[in-house]
Order: sequence, then C-alpha cells, then structure tokens
Amino acid sequence: MLTCNYSRNIPLFKGFIVKNFLENSSGFYEVYLKMPKTVHICPYCGHSTSYVKDYRIQIIKDTKIGGQDLFIHLRKRRYICNHCCHSFTESNPLIKRYQHFTGRFYTQTYQEFQSVQSFKAIASRFGVSVTSIIRWFDKINYGTPKLPECFSIDEFKGNANNEKFQCNVTDPVKHKVLDILPKRNIESLCSHFLQYSIQDRKQVRNVVMDLSTTFRSAVNILFPNAKIIADKFHVIRLVTWSMETVRKRIQKQFHKQRRRWFKRSKKILMAPEAKLSIEDKLVLNQMLAASHELEQAHILKERFYGIFKAKTQFEAKNELQNWFFLAEQFNLPEFKHCITTFTKWNDEITRIVEHKVSNGYTEGVNNKIKVLKRISFGVRNFNRFRNRILYLCS
Repeated sequence: MLTCNYSRNIPLFKGFIVKNFLENSSGFYEVYLKMPKTVHICPYCGHSTSYVKDYRIQIIKDTKIGGQDLFIHLRKRRYICNHCCHSFTESNPLIKRYQHFTGRFYTQTYQEFQSVQSFKAIASRFGVSVTSIIRWFDKINYGTPKLPECFSIDEFKGNANNEKFQCNVTDPVKHKVLDILPKRNIESLCSHFLQYSIQDRKQVRNVVMDLSTTFRSAVNILFPNAKIIADKFHVIRLVTWSMETVRKRIQKQFHKQRRRWFKRSKKILMAPEAKLSIEDKLVLNQMLAASHELEQAHILKERFYGIFKAKTQFEAKNELQNWFFLAEQFNLPEFKHCITTFTKWNDEITRIVEHKVSNGYTEGVNNKIKVLKRISFGVRNFNRFRNRILYLCS
C-alpha cells in the first residue's frame, strides 16, 4: 500500500495528490486522490475564495492497468463564496461535470467504435452496460459532407428502419465514405442531393455506379455536368454469369461423375485465360472440347475482356460493336440479356477505359457493413447505423 504523496511518481495522475494506491482482493486497483488546495473563482459572482465548506467522495472508473480495472476515489472539496454565500465543487482535469468515467476511459471507448464489433462486445470489454455504450455513441453525429468531383454510389442490404436496401455514397479517389442514404428509390436520392446547391452539383464531373436505371435517372436529373461511368466489376459479372448459366445447362447432359468434374473446374472456366497456368489451360481445353456452345460462351467472355484493353472510348465502342456482332452470330440465349443491357449502357461502359475509377472501394465498405450487421444481429435504428458506418470508415 502506498501511503505518501506519489504524484511525481505516477504520471497518470499528474497534478493530483495520491494518498493511497492498492490492489483489491477482488482483482482490481483502487487509487485515492485529491487536488491541491488552491484559490477558486466563484462561478456565480466571480469573486475568489479558498474557504472549504465540506468534502465529497466520488468513485470514478478509469482505464485498465495490466488488464485489471482501476477505480479512483476522488476527494472533492466544496468551496463556499464569502461574497455571495453560494457553494460550488472544485474543478479538476480528470472528469467533467456529471460524469463518472475519466476522459481516458471515454477516449478508449470511442477508439473501439472504429473496429468491426458490436456494442455488446465493447460494453463487455469495458465493464459497462450496453445502454451506456449506445448513449455515448449517439452523441456522434455527422452532417452533410462536401461533394467531390467524382463519387460512387451503390446499394447494400441493410434492413434498417423497415427498408430492405440502403445506399452507400463514397469518394472512390480518396477512399472515403461520404454518406449513407436510408432508401434507394429516386425520391430518396433526390431528397438527399437537393440539399446541395446547383453550383455544388454542377462541379461533379463523374459518377460511378452499377447498371441501375434508378441511379442513372437520379444523376441525369441532379448533376447536369456529370458523366456516368459503369462499374467494371458489375459489367464483367453479367458476362461471367451468362457463361456460368451456359455451363450449368451443358453439364446437365453429362453423367454424374463428369458433371461433378465440370462443377469443380468452373473457376478455371471463369478466370481470364491469360492468367491460367499451363495445367489449368489443359483442363480448360478439355472442358471446351465437350461442348461447342460452351466454347462459344468462353470466346464471348474473353473477347469482352479485350474491350477494356482499348485506350480511348472510341476504340472501346468499336470493340463493343464487334462483340455485339459476334454474340448475335452465336445466338446463345443466355447472352441475350447482356446484349440488351449493354446496348442501353453503351456510353457508360465504354467510358471505363478513359476513367480509372470503379466501385471497388465501395464494395469493400459494403463487406464491412455486412460483417457489422451480422455481429450486431441486425440494426433497426437507421441514424445509429449510418453514424456507425461513417465512424467505422473514417
């Protein structure tokens, strides 16, 4: 047990007089502190006083030491003003008024909000109630951010406030989450972006999105100078899905063992041929030799990759037209949806080659959101959900 003034030896309590520091038999530390006596200014009349009326003991929880809880017993003086006769408690740098935790404790708690974990897990780690953790977090609030010249928008399944889908707006250049929108319909998008002046919206030059007609309509209405760029991943995924559908149809004609082999080897079929090893190319040739239609689907997939090797949008448009011609010649029913969609999104798809931006960062944020939602067993309060995502990705 420490029984002297150890304020110089314990930097954690600099400026305090340490009366005792002991380890409790229950496995936590206790420290007994008081402030040096000084002249205080009365908050009511502004006169100085050093007359002590009485003392109060306040128990404060501090950050852990060596994995064990630390409780501070602070002996606080109550001064009385000789001029106006009002009494008041002395101020100290350890805690603010009406609080029972040190500033260090709150700081550590807020740092935990930046990791993907539930409020319950944070509360358990710090030994406080879940209600307290939520109440502290709800003090965080984010306003409306400034619009960058290029932003990305995508939807995710949030199930917050009885809405199945929410929208994620990010800056794909600076890798920053700008905002989370409660709904994905055009009314919600217009309501959000109309908060910005027309001058701010005119400064937006590029918007990256998946092949959503709702997003495209909203951007065309709200951002007169913006060019829409289709996300490369979503575009290629339509082609690979079509080829995968061809594979599933073809393999149904085979016997059970060969069908299983086809299914196990599907990743080789889906991957770009240039990235395959010699062994994988041999397997690929065996798969393509089994079906002429599967070979045609694979040719369409590989030719589609070639569109993005073009250096200008004009070259990309020519390559896409050649791809349309080839797809119509092959006449595979699984690729008709691709032809229809790509025809409608011709300009947006071919802009990909001249603008090296995508929804890659946005999709990464969506994965974080999925993990957060799973470990939290769902989120009902949208504003809290929004602030948690923005704080997590800040």
